Amino acid sequence: MKKILIISAVILFIIVVSGSYLIWNTSDPQNTCARCHEISPAHAQWISSAHAGVRCSECHGTAFSGGIHSFMDKADMVYVHFTKDIQNDEIQLTEQQVLEVNNRCIACHQAEYAGWLRSGHAINYQEIFLDSTHNAMEKPYWDCLRCHGMYYDGNINNLMALDGDYNQWKIRDEKQGMRPAIPCLSCHQIHTDNPRSERYISLNDSSRTVNERNPMTALYIRSEKMHLRSDQLPKCRMFDGDREITVPSDPDTQLCMQCHAPNFKHQAGSEDDRTVTGVHEGISCIACHQPHAGETKASCAQCHPSLSNEQEEGVFKQPHSYNIRIKN
Repeated sequence: MKKILIISAVILFIIVVSGSYLIWNTSDPQNTCARCHEISPAHAQWISSAHAGVRCSECHGTAFSGGIHSFMDKADMVYVHFTKDIQNDEIQLTEQQVLEVNNRCIACHQAEYAGWLRSGHAINYQEIFLDSTHNAMEKPYWDCLRCHGMYYDGNINNLMALDGDYNQWKIRDEKQGMRPAIPCLSCHQIHTDNPRSERYISLNDSSRTVNERNPMTALYIRSEKMHLRSDQLPKCRMFDGDREITVPSDPDTQLCMQCHAPNFKHQAGSEDDRTVTGVHEGISCIACHQPHAGETKASCAQCHPSLSNEQEEGVFKQPHSYNIRIKN
């Protein structure tokens, strides 16, 4: 009889715990996660974002979705909640957690992910920091991580052994070397005020007459450990020699220019800058570059369809048009 009571109690305990856990993960986060003050700011942003219809667990996982790792992670959050005086500070994700979120982004944004894989933004730490051509010109230093490794948990000396000649430099952890250095959250903020509505397409300032939706991009600022929405980034003055040139003010161009930046004189084409001069001056980056892949194939045809002579299955679209060659 005693054994039966013990077994029954254990079964009842499992049912209660399992049922409570299921209810917690499926209930309105207003009544669960957001009751903790650490989560409240993120929840307030989430309910007015494009992801408001997506449950917290679909991006963040549950206490058991990642095995012992996620369980210990969630347990640590509970420990911090009850032992430290945190007053509405935003919870910071580690790089490992960012990459886990990155993988969950892929589940819904497969086309964007495929484009990202084709782009230079899919580069890993090894490809960046062990580039012998670049290292021969300049030694990696702390500010490299501002664009190439925004979420890296250490500093440049934690990442690399920089003793001796540049050919002897190496990344200390081989696993770290294979990690993507520019994940989704480098340019996107998940919890942001951006409700679903009609989007605008910005080619240049004159074509963007109505901004019906906040930009879907935001720069992660490593030094501040926070995102800044791309329409709030400062506009950079640019020059072609002594002449000040027109710089498009659309949010995505301002975002691109934070990493594809000019020299201290703000000269177009200097350093990593890609500011356009000539007849295309003032045109947005995304007028020619696909937002994720960065590809420019067939971009001319978007504005000059009558001049485009791109081939489609071996046949020219415009047999009597000018032969414009479009390269990636």
